[in-house]
Amino acid sequence: MTASQPGLDLQQLRAIAGRRRTATALPGLLDRVAEHLDDHDGYVSWSGGKDSTVVVDLARQVDPHVPVVFFDSGLQFPETYQYLEDRALQWRLNYHVIAAEPDLLTVLIALGGFDHDAPDRRLGGVELADLMIKGPAAQAHRLHGPGALWGVRAEESSGRRALYRQQLAARSARHPDLGRGAARASLGGVIERADGTVTYGPIWDWQRAQVFGYLAARSIEPNPLYEKFARLGMPDAQIRVDSIIDASKLSNGHVAWLQRGWPDLFDRLAFALPRLREYT
Repeated sequence: MTASQPGLDLQQLRAIAGRRRTATALPGLLDRVAEHLDDHDGYVSWSGGKDSTVVVDLARQVDPHVPVVFFDSGLQFPETYQYLEDRALQWRLNYHVIAAEPDLLTVLIALGGFDHDAPDRRLGGVELADLMIKGPAAQAHRLHGPGALWGVRAEESSGRRALYRQQLAARSARHPDLGRGAARASLGGVIERADGTVTYGPIWDWQRAQVFGYLAARSIEPNPLYEKFARLGMPDAQIRVDSIIDASKLSNGHVAWLQRGWPDLFDRLAFALPRLREYT
């Protein structure tokens, strides 16, 4: 029997699997979230994607008033903005938006790379990630404290796996009394930075199926972008909630999905960024 046959509800199966997987792990996970907030204060970083939505839900079970912060590039899909507003209202979150200054579209226009008739410019030694992520994150830390919770998972990239492994090894070295399994359970998922900030990813070692299983078990609808991209035919591995234009995805057909699913929005962006049409 396949998922398309009558009588088999994929969402219901995810919910059953999610409840089974989290039944024993959830209490300990919530304890670690509480410990992190007690030790470091801080905020929850929320993109509107499936992973960070799980972390927001975990954190609000521990502290309903924990600050939840969205870093707005100014170039998000309309579904994401609506999802964030609706969910924040439904959950009565202590919700904050920190906008990138300048916004992403302004930066892309200023750089000139999307227009053959415009001169190429540099950001004056500043990386795009500094403007869109690091700068807003620093502002959030100044407002809410040195701690942070995020939904970054090791499964998503080799760089993230390496970062978590390196941090776990360094922290385990300070606790030689802990065995490998105990160290992973009590120390894993934490990123300690030189600036004194400490970020914990409660679902750092989860798989994609666990994330959707948790959401189903908690009756949390994910961002509708997932369903829309799937209907358009985008492979699961490519579906992510992010800015509409991501320079790292221009060559893998990302812009073609934008044109297919949001033609009016694509046309408006292509007017401002003429070379966008070259990637469809």
